[in-house]
Amino acid sequence: MKDRRKEDRGSALVSVVSASTLLVGLVFATTAFSLVDLQESRDSLEKVRARYVAQAGVEDAVGFLQSAVKKTSFHDPLLGLHNIFKSGGAVRYKVAQSLLDGSRKMGEYSVTMKGAEDSKGMTVTIRSTGYIPKAPQNLPPGKRVKAWQALEVTVRFETGPSQVFNYGYFINNWGWFYGSSIVCNGNVRSNGQFDAANYHPTVTGQPLYDKVEWSGGKAVLKGYHDDNGDGLKDGKDGGIFAGWDILRSGKVRGNGGRPSNQHDFQEQVSMPNLTDLSQYESKAIAEGGHIDIGGSPVLDAVAGDDPGEKANVYLHGTLSKPIQIHGKVIIRGNVIISGYITGQGAIYAGGNIYIPDSIHYVNPPTSPRPASNKQADTEAWLTQNWNKDFVGFFARENIAVGNHKNSAWRRYVNRWMRSSMNKSEEDAGEDGIPNTKKGKDGISGTEDDDVLEDDNTFTVEHYTALDAQLGLIPPGKSVGDPIPGTGEDIDGDGAYDPATTLAGDIDFDDPLDAAHWGGNMPSGGINYSSVASVHANHLDGVFYTNHSFCWYVTNRHDAVINGALVSRNENIIYGTPHLYFNFDCRLLGGGAGAIRDFLPKVVKPVKFLRWEVLSKDPNRYIVKP
Repeated sequence: MKDRRKEDRGSALVSVVSASTLLVGLVFATTAFSLVDLQESRDSLEKVRARYVAQAGVEDAVGFLQSAVKKTSFHDPLLGLHNIFKSGGAVRYKVAQSLLDGSRKMGEYSVTMKGAEDSKGMTVTIRSTGYIPKAPQNLPPGKRVKAWQALEVTVRFETGPSQVFNYGYFINNWGWFYGSSIVCNGNVRSNGQFDAANYHPTVTGQPLYDKVEWSGGKAVLKGYHDDNGDGLKDGKDGGIFAGWDILRSGKVRGNGGRPSNQHDFQEQVSMPNLTDLSQYESKAIAEGGHIDIGGSPVLDAVAGDDPGEKANVYLHGTLSKPIQIHGKVIIRGNVIISGYITGQGAIYAGGNIYIPDSIHYVNPPTSPRPASNKQADTEAWLTQNWNKDFVGFFARENIAVGNHKNSAWRRYVNRWMRSSMNKSEEDAGEDGIPNTKKGKDGISGTEDDDVLEDDNTFTVEHYTALDAQLGLIPPGKSVGDPIPGTGEDIDGDGAYDPATTLAGDIDFDDPLDAAHWGGNMPSGGINYSSVASVHANHLDGVFYTNHSFCWYVTNRHDAVINGALVSRNENIIYGTPHLYFNFDCRLLGGGAGAIRDFLPKVVKPVKFLRWEVLSKDPNRYIVKP
C-alpha cells in the first residue's frame, strides 16, 4: 500500500515549482515589456528631438530666404530669390549643420530647397532632415543614427502694396494729433509712439479687408479684420495703432478712442524703399505711362532718361486744361505740381515733390467717404467710385506743401522740424525710432535698451563675398558696400543722412526756369511765391515720402487730404477750422485695390502653405559641396 501523504507532498512540491516557474516567467515578461516600453519611449523621445532639429533647419532656411529678399528688394523685390533658384534645380543649403544649445550639441540637420517662380511671386519647397546625434556622413563606419525626422515645408513669397497704405495717417516715427479739430476718417498708425496730448481729436477707424472682388458689376469685400476682437463685423473696427506706446489718448473721439480700438506695441510696418526707381521705370515704359495737359502730350513714362530731357518737371493744371495722368510716370528729379488733375496713375519723383497750391481731382468720388463704415455702405461707395480720379504722389525725398519761401511757413515748419520729438538723423538705433534708447521699460541699463541710438555711428550691414557668390548683390553694388535699408539706414539709400533741414533738403537747387524744368513751365520761368500760397488747403491723392512731409496752412476753410498721408516725419502746422484725413476706401483690399498697380511694391510676409512629415529621408545621401 502506498503512502498518500508522500504522493500529496510530491504533488504539492511540483505545484510550488510550477507556480514559482510561472512567477519567474511573469516577472521576466513584465521586465522585458518594461524594457521594451522604455526603449520605445527613448526612441520616441529621440524622434521628437530629431523633429525639433529638422524644424530648426526649416527656420534657418526661411531666415536665409528673408535675408536674400532684404538684400536685393530695393532694386527688385524678388531678385535675390530669383538668383538663388535660377538654375531650376534643388539647392543644397545646409549639410550636416550642427544645432547647438549653448555648448551642448542637440543634433545636426541637412536642408535642400527648390524654388518655382511665377508672375506673382515665388514658391519654395524646403526639405529638412534632423539627425540624432549626427548626420550619417559624420558617423564612424558601422554606426547608424539613433533617430531622424524629415520635413517638407512649402512657403510662398509674393509682392504687393505695402500695409502702410491701410491708414489715412501713417508715420514711420513718432505720431501725434495735437489738436481737438484734427479728424481722421480712417485708421492712424505710427511705428513709434503715438501721442494725443489729451486733446480731443477724432479717429473714426476703418475696418480692413483682405481683398475686393467683383460680382455682377458690384464690389464685394472679403476677409473682414476683427481687430478689436469683439467677434462682430459691425464696421466698428480699426482705430489707433502704434509700434510703441499710445499716450494721453483718453479724450480721443470716435472708435479710435475706445480702449479695444487702441493697439500699442505692434510689430513695425516697413515702408517701401524708393532708393532705386529703375524697377518702376521699366514697368512705366512697358505699360506706356504718360501725362498730357489739356489733351497735349507733356511727359512720357520717364522724365530725364533721354539725352537733353529735363529731369525736373513743372506741372500746373486748370479746370479747362487739367493734368491728365495715364498710369505710372517716373520723374528722375524734382516735381512742382498743383491745380487740377484727372485720371488714375502715379507720379514717382527721384527728388522732392513741391505742391505750391491745392490739388483737386476733376472727377472726384461722389463723396470723400462712404455713408458709414459698414461693409454694405463701403461696397456701395466702391462700386460707384471705383473708376473716378485716383492719383498717388511718391517722393524719394521730401514733400513740401504751400509756399516754403514764406517767412511764417519757414518759422513754424523749422521749429517742428528741429524738435527733439521729431528727430530725423539716421542714428536712431536698431529699431529706427528715435527717443527709444531706454527701451520699452524706460530704464537705462536693462536688456531692451537700444544701445546703438545716439552713439554717433551709422550702423548698417554690408555685402559679403558670400553674397556675391549667391547672387545677392544688385547691379551697382559691390562687396563691402552698405546694404540699403539695414540697421540705421531708415530711408533705404545706403548712406548716412543727418537731420533734415530747410536749407539742405527743402530749398531749390536749380533755378525755376525752362532751362532746368520740363513740363509746362512758362518760357520765362516762375517766381515761386507768385504761384505758391500758404492757403493751400486741399489735397486729393495718396502722398508718400520716407523723409519729411512739410505743410504750413492757414485758411478760413478746412485743410483736407482726401486719400492718405504716409511719411517718415511729419511737419504739419495748420491754422484752419479743421484738419481732415479722409482715407480713400479704394485703397482697401491691398493687392486688389483700385490703384494696386501704381503703389510701391514690397515683399509680403512669408506665407507657410504646407507642412508634411516624410517617410523617406531626402537628404541622407547629400554631401557638402
